[in-house]
Amino acid sequence: MASSFFSPKSAGTRFLTGLCNLIIVNFLFVLTCIPVFTIGASLTALYRITIAILAGDNPAVFKDYFKAFKSNFLKATGLQFFYMALFAFFIFEIVMVRTMLTEQYQWSAYPAMILLIIIFAASCYSFPILAWFDESFKQLLKNSLLIAVTNLPVTVMYIVFSGLLAYLAYQFPTTVLSIMVFMGCSTLAIFYSLFLKRIFEKHGAKISFKEEDDDKPAIDDKPISSEEISSEKK
Repeated sequence: MASSFFSPKSAGTRFLTGLCNLIIVNFLFVLTCIPVFTIGASLTALYRITIAILAGDNPAVFKDYFKAFKSNFLKATGLQFFYMALFAFFIFEIVMVRTMLTEQYQWSAYPAMILLIIIFAASCYSFPILAWFDESFKQLLKNSLLIAVTNLPVTVMYIVFSGLLAYLAYQFPTTVLSIMVFMGCSTLAIFYSLFLKRIFEKHGAKISFKEEDDDKPAIDDKPISSEEISSEKK
């Protein structure tokens, strides 16, 4: 019985291997996020690993994480600063309205709030798309927004869940930080990846993690809602 449990193909071994991989990739993610400007590349590498795990592959976590981190660094960093600039601009607008205008005109902050939510929704998909598809910066932004709109229930879940997590982090910072540093980031990513993998596959993508493939596929210029993504992973 014990030998069966610890055999390479047993459910117990696969579970323990997956658990160890999540702990390792969480450590790598936290470590590579420390410089702050590398958060975008770290997110991309994290989703590269978590979606691969769900696809039934067995990635070499250290090697494949840093390979994805390095190959997507420039585009992911540009994407990160683009979103940071948008967030900063609209947050500044909201703060200015709240502090400088009378209560009668507080409603004028609502358009900025709505745009902020839309930008956040698109950003939830941008880094996973970058992890698995070879897109121009413009097409990446376009497809992120289209996926956010055409998968509205999942997008709403992302927003609500992220808001709840932010609230818990504000109320219990030490506890939440400890959980996230241990394996919270990778657990959250693999939870989101359950939906991301289905979304990618729903449009015809073949999610697999194959070392022999050198090129990531590109998403066509057609809208995500009607296109077919036929591809092989690297």
